[in-house]
Amino acid sequence: MTSHRHILFSALLILACSATLGGQTGKQSAPAKQKSLPTLSAQEIFKRVSPSVMVVESLDASGKVAAFGSGVVIAPGNIITNRHVIEDGVSFRVEHSGKTWPAKLIKIDPDHDLAELSVAKLDAPAVTVLDSAKLAVGEKVYAIGSPEGLELTISEGLISGLRDFDDGRVIQTSAAISPGSSGGGLFDAQGRLVGITTFYLKEGQSLNFALPADWSVALNRKPNKPAPTVNQNDPEFQALLLFELGLSALEDGKYSTAAEAFGKVVRLKPDNAWAWENLAVAYGGLGLYDKALGAAREAVRLQPDLSSAWTGLGVAYGSLAQYEKAQNADQEAVKLNPKDALAWSNLGADYGSLGQPERAVYAYKEAVRLKPDLASAWLGLGIAHSQLMQYDKAATAEQQATQLDPKDWGAWLYLGKAYGALSLFGKAVIAEREATRLKPDSKDAWYIMGLAYHGLGQQSEVIKVYEKLKTLDSKLAEKFFKEVVLP
Repeated sequence: MTSHRHILFSALLILACSATLGGQTGKQSAPAKQKSLPTLSAQEIFKRVSPSVMVVESLDASGKVAAFGSGVVIAPGNIITNRHVIEDGVSFRVEHSGKTWPAKLIKIDPDHDLAELSVAKLDAPAVTVLDSAKLAVGEKVYAIGSPEGLELTISEGLISGLRDFDDGRVIQTSAAISPGSSGGGLFDAQGRLVGITTFYLKEGQSLNFALPADWSVALNRKPNKPAPTVNQNDPEFQALLLFELGLSALEDGKYSTAAEAFGKVVRLKPDNAWAWENLAVAYGGLGLYDKALGAAREAVRLQPDLSSAWTGLGVAYGSLAQYEKAQNADQEAVKLNPKDALAWSNLGADYGSLGQPERAVYAYKEAVRLKPDLASAWLGLGIAHSQLMQYDKAATAEQQATQLDPKDWGAWLYLGKAYGALSLFGKAVIAEREATRLKPDSKDAWYIMGLAYHGLGQQSEVIKVYEKLKTLDSKLAEKFFKEVVLP
């Protein structure tokens, strides 16, 4: 999914990485990296860059510490940190290895939560800054900062996302970020600064963020601005945080949390098509198909050229058994993005539900051509072949489905059905045993298993299936008795 804007709300605390006496505030972050130099170990990186990472303290009018965070030396005597680390301070100082230096605020960027301090006679090396355009998801990164006021700690993780924001990309990382780490450095495996660690979501696993390090370089080219007032209720900022929380909840199957998060996003940013699209997914997961349809329609209305929105609309229509409308939506999806395997698979399901197995076969074949490991498409392809009585092809497709997803009882069910139609009764029994192991209350799997036992002439097993069917569906058991047991 495309990235979006941040969000704060009372039930789901967003903790800034800086720690303020009496409370904590939230802001952004971004990390990432590019491989070109030799890869260093965590110990080597820490040894190389730790002399350049400082504790930053913001002091009130009485000289007491009002807030603390971290900072990184980006030029001789110059330290970059987060705006929210210093915004409540009257004066500032930095610490490293038991030494303390007074610091002067020389630059501030209220739009990107960055500030620059000047420290006279600071003998610390400047880090190398990497262009954020060279970052890639999946790269290893290391966060070095001062969590909870403890000087210089290191955590390891990956770049898990690059989220578009204003004129750059906010970096999501699995490297742990804690209160007091705001303004610290996120470094790549070559020890280059890729991000300024900024905030994390308390209610979201591995939702840690950093600002791209090259924003700190751009800050030097901007005129100084007076320290702004804090605006934690900025809709753009809040919506992005909620969006990330919603995505995390969807990945974990927490549909209620996702629906709540995306619902708040669309109230803050009603023109966000991706939020409406994901809200539809969350509603679908909750079985609220009418609401899912409404959200999906809004996503398509806002961005008619967004193929994934049309796919979501097709799913919503399909969930309500409106298969012709689902077909139209999925056709639009594949028209906009012919390489979307999931859209082709969904279109195959629409054709199958409308009694058009030939078209279903074509759509499913296109899906597995584009994504050979899409188990659901192989399952659908097998069902479509069965509808055309092409049982050998059906068995081949279902074999692929069971190999890709051995826990899908439906794939085993239809594999057993295909084997039975091919008079491969022994294989049919094995497939249906697996189906009933995964889903013991599947009356269809038990019925097909009984037919296979009958084909093998194992009447005692046929009777056992009949007894089981009586506990699951009395009418189906009666049918089985008349058609299979009595003959």
